[in-house]
Amino acid sequence: MTSGSVMLVDHDQLFSAALAALLEEEGMQVESPLPSLSIAEQALAQAPLAPPALIIADPSGLDRSDDADPLQRLRNAAPDARLLVLSADLSQASLNRSLAAGAHGHVSKAASFNAVLRAVRLILLGQAVYPAAATQGLGQAPAPMATATETNGEGGGADLSPRETQILACVISGHSNKAIARRLSITESTVKMHFKNAMRKINAGNRTQAAIWAMEHGIAPMA
Repeated sequence: MTSGSVMLVDHDQLFSAALAALLEEEGMQVESPLPSLSIAEQALAQAPLAPPALIIADPSGLDRSDDADPLQRLRNAAPDARLLVLSADLSQASLNRSLAAGAHGHVSKAASFNAVLRAVRLILLGQAVYPAAATQGLGQAPAPMATATETNGEGGGADLSPRETQILACVISGHSNKAIARRLSITESTVKMHFKNAMRKINAGNRTQAAIWAMEHGIAPMA
């Protein structure tokens, strides 16, 4: 196991193999996917000086040999690695478990690869990636973001204007407000106004949440 690598822990080996291949195409070093929590713990114990930079895990289906939460066991086995939960379960209870275990992100398994890749990169840069609903009840976030069934893949459902959609496409690409203004030939204050309106419509609490929402709802990055 090499420092800076990505470890995948998921009972769905077909899914893990496909994700590993896609991440490797993006230049990431991915360890052979592991099908169980116990095997992952053994691998981490055997290479304590070279832990992965990131562990991507789906806690559903992982073996539970005791009462300890699978995510907490992973955190204990690799306390310095960043942890991304990739799960079909986006219930409040599941999000709370991820937060309680200190996971750095929780993304839907149904999300596009671009959305997952964006989350991976943000987490490796030290950011946290969660749906807005994750902090409901903690007094830290607005109402949940719209779900995929509420949109038409082009920002629909949130009633975004064409300009707001363009700006979100630029945000996905990592452009600053100043760069977006130059790209779209508008003023920076206009960018801020449209972005603020878009954030309100999609119930995003910050720029990261807005980018993840946009990718999960079919808005492509603007080069």
